[in-house]
Amino acid sequence: MKAVVDTNVVAYLLLGTERFVEEARSFMASIDDAWAPALWEAELANTIWMAVRHKVLTLDDAARRLTLADGLGIHSVASRTLWQGALVRARDSNVAVYDTLFVELAVRERVPLATFDGAVLKAFPDIAVRPGSLLAK
Repeated sequence: MKAVVDTNVVAYLLLGTERFVEEARSFMASIDDAWAPALWEAELANTIWMAVRHKVLTLDDAARRLTLADGLGIHSVASRTLWQGALVRARDSNVAVYDTLFVELAVRERVPLATFDGAVLKAFPDIAVRPGSLLAK
């Protein structure tokens, strides 16, 4: 399966977020072609840093989690190749450009966007899908 993967799917997987980790784990184990705007790398690093800052992870453990993320094989697409369309989608939906970059990539690749983001799921129901729903297809 090919899909665009939102940063939150990877973050919940790597942080073991109880409410989402099993769904994220099952999804990531089943996908063989994952894509994301290059922004996902900075978003994930920031999320991991916040876990260190709040003493949820040690710095060494955080570094290991980033190494695990690198091993997921997510193809990164330069955000500048998506930002024009993402800007229009953000204006039309009132969803932040950070999030509509993922939507724009999914539309261009003609694949679903796996996300847990409620605002994105609501604004783009034909594109954005919870990871578990993609597994059911």
